[in-house]
Amino acid sequence: MIDYIIPSLTGAFIGYITNWLAIKMLFKPYNEVRIFGVKVPFTPGLIPQRRDEIAKSIAKVIRKHLVNPENLHRLFIESSYKEVLENKLNTVVEEIVDKLLISLKEEIDFKVKSTFLSGFTDKILQSLSDKVKPIIIEKSQHSIKENLEKHIEEELPQLLASLDVEKVIYETLSSIDIRQLEEIVLGFSEKQLKHITYLGGVIGFFIGLLQIFINH
Repeated sequence: MIDYIIPSLTGAFIGYITNWLAIKMLFKPYNEVRIFGVKVPFTPGLIPQRRDEIAKSIAKVIRKHLVNPENLHRLFIESSYKEVLENKLNTVVEEIVDKLLISLKEEIDFKVKSTFLSGFTDKILQSLSDKVKPIIIEKSQHSIKENLEKHIEEELPQLLASLDVEKVIYETLSSIDIRQLEEIVLGFSEKQLKHITYLGGVIGFFIGLLQIFINH
C-alpha cells in the first residue's frame, strides 16, 4: 500500500512546489543576483526583467481595445455631462444677469441724485429683474448650451484622438514600484493563481499514480 502512496504524494508535492515556484518567479527576485560576478539564471524575475516590453504591450492593447478615441467618445456622450453642463450654465448665466442688473442700478444711482427718483428706479429695476430676468436667462442658456454642445460634439473626437493614451499607460507601468505592481497583479489574480498551484499538486499526484501502474 505504501508503495502506491509515497510516489503519488511525492508527485503531488513536486507538482505543487513547481507551480508555486513558477508563480513566485514571475516577480522574484526583484533585482539581478550575481555570485562571484556571475549572473544567476532567471534573475531578476520574468516581469521585472521584461518590464519595459510588457509595459509597451499592455499599453498598446489597452489603447487599441479599451481606451481608444471611439470608446472614450461614446462614454463621454453617454455620461451625464449634459446635465452637469446645464446646471453649471444656469448658475453662471444667473450670476452674469444679476451682475448686469446691479451695474445698471449703480450707474443709474450715480447719475440720478434725487432720492425720490432713486426709489422709483429701484422699483423699475426690481420689476425688470422679476419679469425680464427669467426670459433673458432662459434664452441665454438655450443659446449658449446649444452652441457649446455642438462645439463639444465636433471637437471632442479630435481632442480624444490627440491624447497619447498609450504613452501615459506605458509611463505609468514603467515608473510604478515593482512591489506595488506585484500587489496589483496578485490582487486580482490571487484566487486563480492558487488554483494553478493546487492543480500542479493534483496533476503531480496522478502522474505519480501513472508511474506506479507503468512500473508494475
